[in-house]
Amino acid sequence: MANKKIEIELNDKEQAKYEEWIGHIKALYGEVGLLTWKYTPNGIGMELSVFSHLAKAELDLTDVESW
Repeated sequence: MANKKIEIELNDKEQAKYEEWIGHIKALYGEVGLLTWKYTPNGIGMELSVFSHLAKAELDLTDVESW
């Protein structure tokens, strides 16, 4: 049996929001640091967020309009 492959691709709206957020973190700290991604399927779509351990901040990338 093959290993489970998990792959997430951001849509254009999510990508733009993520890039803006990362830009602010880089401007403040000079680097991105460690990120933890969390996705939660909820039956009608997927909740998606990313947490910056450096900035101690979480960004909700969930695009409810794409459900």
